[in-house]
This record gives sequence, C-alpha cells and structure tokens, in this order.
Amino acid sequence: MRWLAGRTLSITAIAVVVVLLGACAGTREYQAANAAFDAGKFEEGNARLEAAVKAEPGNARYRIALSTRRAAMLNDLNSRAEQFRRAGRLGDAEKLFRQALGVDPGNGAAQSGMEAIAAERNHRALVQQAEPLLKKGDARSLEEAAALMRRILAENPQHRDAKSLQSQIVDAQAKRARPAEIRLAAAFRKPITLEFRDAPLRSVFDVVSRVSGLSFFFDKDVRTDQRTTILARDTSIEDAVRILLTTNQLEQKVLNETSLLIYPNNPQKLREYQALSIRSFYLANADVRAVSNTLRTILKTRDLVTDERLGIIIMRDTPEAIQLAERIIQLQDMADSEVMLEVEVLEVKRSRLLELGIKWPQQASFSILNTTEDRLTLEGLRNLNSRSVGVTLDSAVINARKDDTDSNILANPRIRVRNRDKARIVIGDRVPVITTTATSTGFVSDSVSYLDVGLRVEVEPTIFLDDEVAIKVALEVSNLVREVTSRSGTLSYQVGTRNASTVLRLRDGETQILAGLINQEDRSSANKVPGFGDFPLLGRLFSSRKDDSQSTEIVLSITPRILRSVRRPDLVAAEFAAGTEASLGSRGLSIGGADAAPSPSGGPQTAPTPTAPSGAGSTPTSTSNPPASATTTRSVTPGTTTPAPTSTVTPPPPTSAVTPPPPTSAATPPGSQPPSASTSPSVGAVPGPQQSYVLQGPRDVKAGEQFSLVLRLQSVPVIRGLPIIVGFDTAALQLANVVEGDFFKQGGAQTTFSSRVDPVQGRAFIAVVRQGTTGQDPGTNGDASLVTLVFRAVRAADNVRVQLVSATPDPAPPVASTLPIDFFLNIRQP
Repeated sequence: MRWLAGRTLSITAIAVVVVLLGACAGTREYQAANAAFDAGKFEEGNARLEAAVKAEPGNARYRIALSTRRAAMLNDLNSRAEQFRRAGRLGDAEKLFRQALGVDPGNGAAQSGMEAIAAERNHRALVQQAEPLLKKGDARSLEEAAALMRRILAENPQHRDAKSLQSQIVDAQAKRARPAEIRLAAAFRKPITLEFRDAPLRSVFDVVSRVSGLSFFFDKDVRTDQRTTILARDTSIEDAVRILLTTNQLEQKVLNETSLLIYPNNPQKLREYQALSIRSFYLANADVRAVSNTLRTILKTRDLVTDERLGIIIMRDTPEAIQLAERIIQLQDMADSEVMLEVEVLEVKRSRLLELGIKWPQQASFSILNTTEDRLTLEGLRNLNSRSVGVTLDSAVINARKDDTDSNILANPRIRVRNRDKARIVIGDRVPVITTTATSTGFVSDSVSYLDVGLRVEVEPTIFLDDEVAIKVALEVSNLVREVTSRSGTLSYQVGTRNASTVLRLRDGETQILAGLINQEDRSSANKVPGFGDFPLLGRLFSSRKDDSQSTEIVLSITPRILRSVRRPDLVAAEFAAGTEASLGSRGLSIGGADAAPSPSGGPQTAPTPTAPSGAGSTPTSTSNPPASATTTRSVTPGTTTPAPTSTVTPPPPTSAVTPPPPTSAATPPGSQPPSASTSPSVGAVPGPQQSYVLQGPRDVKAGEQFSLVLRLQSVPVIRGLPIIVGFDTAALQLANVVEGDFFKQGGAQTTFSSRVDPVQGRAFIAVVRQGTTGQDPGTNGDASLVTLVFRAVRAADNVRVQLVSATPDPAPPVASTLPIDFFLNIRQP
C-alpha cells in the first residue's frame, strides 16, 4: 500500500510539473504573439497564438485572443485587397488575398476576391479583344465587339471600361445607321467645273446628273424652269450643289446612295421632308433644368421633356440639332469641383495672478453680555464694564499667492466641400438658458433654449480654373464670462465673443494664417489699513495687493487642397460650327478645292482657265455672253502634266463679240512668259521654317489622373504624310491612347493612321498618310491638330518631359523646323 501511494504521488508531481511547464510555454507564446502583432507581423503572431492555444487548450483567454486577432487580420487583408482590386492593381490584390487564404484556407471573402480577380483579368482580355474590332468600324466587327461587351456586363454590370467601350460601339453603330449621306460623300467630292449664265435650273441638274451619276427628284412645287447663273471651276459637286440650292431657296434630302430629293426651303416643306430623331440624354452632374434652358435658348428646341428625378432630357429635333445638343451637354455636364479645407484653430491663453500682503481685520463688533432685560436702559449703561461687553473682530489673513497659467486649445478639423457651397464647423458647448414665464393666474412655466458657446467657422469656397480658391471665411469664438442671476432667480450668462470675417484667394496647397484676435485684461486691487497702509515701505505690512493679468490670442490657419477641379476644355471642343439661324448644324456656305492642293492662305488653288491658242482659226472668246459649259477635272500635282478632263458638256456657243488677245508687256524679255500673280516664291526667298509644331496641354496634373497633350501642326507647304516619334518619361508617365487629329482630314479626305507604343524605351511611333478622294491627292496644309496623346500620370515628379523627337513630312519643306521640341509638366500628389 505504501508503494502504491508513493507511486501515485510521483505521477501527480510529474503531471503538475508538465502542466506548469505548458503554462509557462503558453505565456511565452502569447506574449510573443502580442509583440508580433504590434510590429505588424500578422502571420507570425497568428502562429504564436495557435502555439499558445495548443500549449494551454483550456485557456479561454488565449482562444478568445486567437479568434479576435485572426478575424481582425483577415478583415484588414481582405479590405486592403478589395481596395487594390477596385483600383485595378490586381497583382497586389491577389497577393493579399493569398495571404488571407494562408491564414484561413476556408475564408469566403478571400475566395470570392480571387474569383473576382480571375473574372477581372478575363474581362480585361475581352476589352482588349474588342478594341481592334471597334477600330475596324465595319458592321460585323462592331457586332462582335458588342457581343463581347454584353458578356462582360452580364457578369459585372458596373465594369467601367466595358461600359465606356459599349457606349463607343453604340455610337459607331448609330452612325452606321445613317449611312446615306456618308456613302453619298464620295460621289459629292468629285471635281466639277460649271459655267452657266441665265440657264434653266433643270438643265444645270441634268448636267450634274450626267457627270456624277446622281439622280435628282423634284417636288411638284419646285420651279425647274427658273433661271440661274453659276460659274464654278474645279469645285466639288457637294459645294456646287449646296450653293445652287441655297441661292435658289431649295433644300435637299438624301434618299439613297445615288439619289437626292429637291424641295422648296419653306416651313411647310421642311415639316414634310425633314427627318426628326428622338434622343435621351442622361445627365450625371449638371442640373436638368439649367441644361434644358440652355438647349431651348441656343438651339430653339421646343420638343424637350425633362425628368428631374432620373436626370433625363428627352429631345426631338433634327439629327444635326441633336448632335449640337450632345456637344453642348458634354461641355455642361461636368462634375462639380471639390476642395478639402484643412483648418487649424489655436487659442493661446496666459494668466498671471500675484496676491501678496497682510489683510488686517476690517471691522470690530461689540455686544452686551449677560443681560436679562429685553431692552437696555440708561441705568443699565451705567453698570456696563469690561466684563459685560463682548468684542468680535475679523480674522487677519496673510496672502502669499502666485498663479501662472498657460493653456493651448487646439482644433484641427478637415472638411470637404463642393464649389460655391457653404460649410460650417462648430466646436464647443450648448449652454442651456432657462426662461420662466408667470401668468396672472399664478401659472408658472419654464422654457429652455440653448446657446452655442465655443468655436464657429463658416467657409464658402469658390474654385477657379487656374487652381486657385477664393474662400469666404467667418470666424467666431465665444466663451462664458460670468453668470447673471435676476431678481426672480432666473439664471443667465454673460458671453464674450470675438469675430472675424474676410475673403481669401489662395493657391492649391497655400496656407494662410489669420492672427491678432487678442483679448488682454490687467486688474490690480489693494486692501490697506487706513493711514498705515500708505507709508512707502512700512505700508506693505498693513496692506494686501492683488494683481491679475489675463491674455488670450486666437490664431486661424486655413489650407485648401483641391480634390477635383474643372479643366478648361480644348478649343476644338469649346468652339464648333452651329450652322445658320434657319438651319442648325448645317455647313456654312464655302467652296473648297475638289482634291486640289490648298493655297497657303487656306483656300483652294484654282486651276487656270484653258484658252484656245491664238492665231488664225481659233475660236473667239465671248465677253458679253460666254458659253455655258460643265467640265469635270482632276487635280494636278505641280510639276506634272495636266491630265485631260474626264468629261465635258458644252452647249453650242452663242454669237458674241470677239475679245482681242491680251497685249504683251514691253518689259517681258523675248522667249519668257509674263509674270503671274500665282507664281510661288523661290526657295531662297523663304525667310524661315514654313512648318511649326506646338505641344499643348496642362502644366500641372495630379498623380493617377489622365490628361491629354495635343500636337498641332502649322504648315504653309502642302504635305501628304507625316511620320513622327514622340518620347516620354516612362517612370512618371504611361501613354494610354493615341488619337488622330484633323490636320490630314481637312476637306473630308480619308487617311491611314497607325501608332505603336514602346513602353520600355518611352517612344511612340506615329504615322499619318492622306489618301484623299481621288488617286492623285497632292496633300493639305493649314493649322490644325495633328495627334492627341492621352497620358496617365503614374507618380509625382517635377519637370516631367514629353518630347517631339523627330518629324519627317512628305514632301519635305524648303526649310525644316528645329527639333526636338520639349514640353515640361509637374505631377503632384493627389
């Protein structure tokens, strides 16, 4: 029995030692886990807590800490990963989601996040697959791209890139839904020469029909026998027909690729023939009523319906007016500017109190002691002595007190406010003020009102386009001075207040300090024994002085941070043609050369009038009534042989007087031609480069934003094509898109545009070639945008350079421009 009892005790002792060792190990692991979590080492901390729980399975404290810490860690990882995923940083998001799955393999949020990342990558691949299809522009490619976007939006209806691309696809399909005028443009741009004097209108259209292959149908009210005169050389059919219709109060309607309907230009016929469209505009930012008033004022649109609840404007008008409305709404439907105001209010309060001296008794009171009578008589006065009279004196106080107090009251609020909206900051207390009301019947009632005491700041910012903010500031600081009690017992307060109101104009990030709101009080009081307290030195023993000094100063610091600003639109978007008062959206009357090289002034180069050779047998030229003719011609590149006209229709010439040949100038040397006004200057006479390049864009952007740089070309010589190379800083910029400009598209010409981006070397290789409307297009000139570069600012940096490295126009100008051309901008933190 003794042996069994001893063995039991040994086993028990061993178990106790094991438990104690396990408890020590659990404590160590728990402390190490807390240290790891505090240092940000979540995985190590989680492993330490699991070891502590394993060492002490019955310790509820360790189990609760493990569950709490693990849940907090998973929430943090998942939330940060979700932020990265929404920002498009899929690699960082996947890393955090995998880290969360390493902690808890069955975590549903992390598994859903990994599935969302896989879907997002698939969606991006589909978007990249649809972009080339959109650029092709044919019906089949657009339908395939639309199917890809429908697949993305079915899985994620909020996918931003897919929604944007779908809108572009819908616009492209809508343009293809109106193909008649576009297909008719190729026939309209054929060159033609018309010379008619007082000819019937039907004869002119017959000639145009035979030359161009177009069919004309006339309304019954069109007077085809009316006379018209037109003299046009080397002019496109489009310009000639438009001027012919306008000068005869006629209008056209495209029926198909080769047919036009001609009808009178009057309100009744316009209502019968003019096509109308219905368009719904969904506004994201602008006020529906303001935009509708703009459309009614500028476009004179009457059929306009608004829905303020959904922010929709439904418009019925001509397609040209709807296109104008779309451009106007794009300019007006912009997000409001916002600014973050960092306000810092500092109240510095200093108080000094010094009380020093002896406060002697101020009064003595006498009383009669041991009297049995209610009243004191004269006889009793005779019996008074030192034992029957009591004396009461105030106590004497020695004051030796000095108080120094310095206090700082700091408020540092941040408030985000929209442009031209008011914001208010109130920091303080609401003090109750009780008012008692009594009636003649004896009814008494109390009412409570509250008084705001403390700091009150009201701001109203106005954000300008140059990143400046005008801030209307009203500052009020109030405090309770003392309590005031009325005769009826009502308690009220005396409130001290200081106010400041001003208007500031600050740049983004500039700090302005408003100071000087100082309140200073000095009080001095003395308690003296009469006579003795007035002695120069001895008086300090018979007096007590109190000096109280208080000073309060308020300092306000305000710093604006522009979060969203309205950018000034490009001139191309802000200014566009609106047609005429009678016909919105129509082209203004102008004549452009039909596939001819523009002159340096921007107008068409007119081909010289062919004349018959002088001499016997030549046909005389009429001066009073020249022959009517219609001739189609082809443009000629200078220095080449003039091709024969494609067709000529000439009625029999009437008899007329003969114009003699022009006299030769005596100053003209033998064998030379007389000088012509259209002769080009020699190369040696060119004063400088006849081509100039300009890079236009914002000088300050924020990291993460997209912005555009426009490369403009001003060229006097005619050019057909231009390859260029643009360099950029890859560490600070990312080239997102390259968009062709309008330079080579002048005159409605077709172009071949190609671009390739090397993100490693920071180079964009761009080439544009003008195809023209015929096979012999000499090119174009003028001043227009060549290409638009859409960049994304990657990180903050100063003096980031974008450089036009090279440009090789075809044909080369007499004097080349100086290259490279640099453009510098600053990228700031958002």
